[in-house]
Amino acid sequence: MKTDKTICSVLIIDDDDDLCRILTTILQKKLPVHVEHTLKSAETYLTNVKPVIILLDNNLPDGTGVTSIKDILELYPDIKIVLMTADISEGLKEKALHEGAVSFISKPFRASYINDFIFSICPELRAA
Repeated sequence: MKTDKTICSVLIIDDDDDLCRILTTILQKKLPVHVEHTLKSAETYLTNVKPVIILLDNNLPDGTGVTSIKDILELYPDIKIVLMTADISEGLKEKALHEGAVSFISKPFRASYINDFIFSICPELRAA
């Protein structure tokens, strides 16, 4: 199946406005990006739009990303979830991957890491 700019999209769920602005600025050059700051608002968004990738923070105002991974994937099994967090709790990465995240990114991270991950899911964007 061909993935293109209209199909490959990203939902960022993070309450850090600065990080969201940076990621949006970087990613929107290649694909559609939408930002939500809470799990609840993301849930509402997901009832109407199905992104290919979710960049999910762990510590959100209304819960933790890691405990939401399984619930999101039960409803939307094709979405690729990346847990990104500054939380260094022991076992968090393993739990995220066990719950179904396709990757775990420790904050702070390089923008090139996100780009490389996006391109691995949507390789056609590399030439865009």
